[in-house]
Amino acid sequence: MAALAGKLRGVSDSGREQRFVFGEVAEQYDEFRPSYPDELFDTIVEYGHLKVGDRALEIGAGTGKATAGFVARGLDVHALEPSAGMAAVLRGKGVEAEETLFEEWDPVPGGFRLVYAAQAWHWVRGDDRYDRIAVALRPGGTVAFFWNKGRNWTGALGADNDAVYARLAPEMSNMQWQLDWVSEGIDACALLEPPTKRVVTWTQPYTRTEWERLLGTHSDHRILPDEQRARLHSAVGDVIDRHGGQVEVVYDVEIYLSRRVG
Repeated sequence: MAALAGKLRGVSDSGREQRFVFGEVAEQYDEFRPSYPDELFDTIVEYGHLKVGDRALEIGAGTGKATAGFVARGLDVHALEPSAGMAAVLRGKGVEAEETLFEEWDPVPGGFRLVYAAQAWHWVRGDDRYDRIAVALRPGGTVAFFWNKGRNWTGALGADNDAVYARLAPEMSNMQWQLDWVSEGIDACALLEPPTKRVVTWTQPYTRTEWERLLGTHSDHRILPDEQRARLHSAVGDVIDRHGGQVEVVYDVEIYLSRRVG
């Protein structure tokens, strides 16, 4: 489904960098982006043998969609978020956020039992990014990267949705979001153990309005020209109306886990 396939185009025609456009709609992002199921957090806590009071570093915390789950389990989360708008929402939830990119942040050697990134690691740059993760971890500490991946809509609904993208945003059609590179990056880092992949599946319903508002937080949609984006979202909404006015999205949360050697 084109709407759920991320396409990282870098910089828009207007000069906006794609990885920073979320801050333009921080409140909307916080309201309409999906969260994560309890099973995700429990999987990571169990894998890492984490306990109350353990320090965790979150990379690209956004508005705290994943932060809340770890805080609720008693972890002491230090959040990095480069967008002032997103960080402001996060602080409103009582989480202190350091406004910086991970690649520009000086890791505290061995400072954390957990380093994680939710829906964000693909934005981090630098050939040394996995080594920087390892430096920040205590020996035996856990790294976790995870993403909500929505399954394609099928049948007539999927066909109608795909036709809208082919007509109004052909550059976004038939995109597939592959994450094999995450395992490859972990494997290539001598300071990290071979990766483990887990998948947690859950379902979220959306009305037409909710889905359109969600699309408005996707970076590949945000960097479209305003008029094109409005036409696209309206047409997708019409598709949902023709198919009952509500859709259910099945999310597979792909989780990539590893530990610091030693």
